[in-house]
Amino acid sequence: MVVTGMGVVCSLGATANDLWQGLLAGRSGIGPLTRFDTCRFRSRYAAQIDDTLVTFPPGPFQFEIKRMSAFVRYALFAADRALEDSGLPLATEDDRRAEELPPDHPSSGAVFLGVAMGGLPSIEAGVLRQERKGPRKTSPFLIPSLIPNMAASTIALRHRIDGEQMTIAGACASGCQALGHAMRAIQSGARSWALAGGAEAVTTPITYSGFEAMNALSRCDDPSTTPRPFDRARDGMIVGEAAAVFVLEDRAHAEARGAVVHGELTGFATNSGCDDLTGISPRHAARCMSSALADAEVEPDATDCVFAQASGMVQGDAAEIEAVRYVSAGGRRKPVVTSIKGHTGYAFAANGPMNLASALMALRHQVVPPTSKLEEADPSFADVDIAREARVTEVRHCLINAFGFGGINASLVVSRA
Repeated sequence: MVVTGMGVVCSLGATANDLWQGLLAGRSGIGPLTRFDTCRFRSRYAAQIDDTLVTFPPGPFQFEIKRMSAFVRYALFAADRALEDSGLPLATEDDRRAEELPPDHPSSGAVFLGVAMGGLPSIEAGVLRQERKGPRKTSPFLIPSLIPNMAASTIALRHRIDGEQMTIAGACASGCQALGHAMRAIQSGARSWALAGGAEAVTTPITYSGFEAMNALSRCDDPSTTPRPFDRARDGMIVGEAAAVFVLEDRAHAEARGAVVHGELTGFATNSGCDDLTGISPRHAARCMSSALADAEVEPDATDCVFAQASGMVQGDAAEIEAVRYVSAGGRRKPVVTSIKGHTGYAFAANGPMNLASALMALRHQVVPPTSKLEEADPSFADVDIAREARVTEVRHCLINAFGFGGINASLVVSRA
């Protein structure tokens, strides 16, 4: 099971290399929120995508794409980049006009996409428009724009991918679960390749009011110092926008067409369990991580790096560190732990896929990226090796975590091919 294509768009740029260079340089994608007037809110920052970078060549559904929610456009953009990177032979505009596909067009692929809140901005805007102007002013694109499956659907329809399209709605674990289910589909022999990943863009007033009511958002006045995963002064997360989509292939399929391999997905696990609706259970998170490593046949002390969920929330970071401790207990060596949320913000369903993109780059360059904005680690984490600076080291196996509300846990293992 290999990764042959990567597509990323986030606040650090519109390529995987933009993401990687931003991580190594310690660059923050956090800035003043410009999607709406923030004067009523305590948290006024976000990790926003530069929409001028998200462009599409002529093709099917061009008119509709422009009117879709941002998460759909970002997912399609990332999928386009992943397909280009993979070198899979796709239908050209001439093929589409002739209603014919090239003989080697890989139409039998599939699309698996994780989405947590989907078209929430469209829902909010649609309700307000109806209340202010009446139901006759409701856009005919409202429903197609807000339903969570529309990102996967648009990818499949635009590229004429005729296998299954599946949308996973597992809160912040959605993207990791989508990648895992794509793995399973290919391992079973049902598919030889698939597009998989996650997308989210919910920088909208209802998101901020909801998370502020939960005391989940950082109140820091300086975007250069927040969010700060693992720091003793961490005070919450910053909302981020992102999409990361990958081409996954059976190794034999990839080798037969001479594809460049970025890395190998070797393990996946997902489980359920928590003591409340919104927390992380260290016991169940550790069980998930251990199961993913067992699936990959990788011993805990052979794990070189953990790309953590860590968002900068007080209890969430502590619970994940406790889980890492449990998994690595008794090993001869401990993994390096890092978080990219100080760079990219918290992108919900895209969290796991963004971690995967970062881990693939770490495997390529043999460098663990730093945890940005970590000034003074929480004293209770003193026994854990947290990357403060970019670290040149051997990287063979990375463990990737994503945990969601409702006790949904998901972990992936990605290895050097």
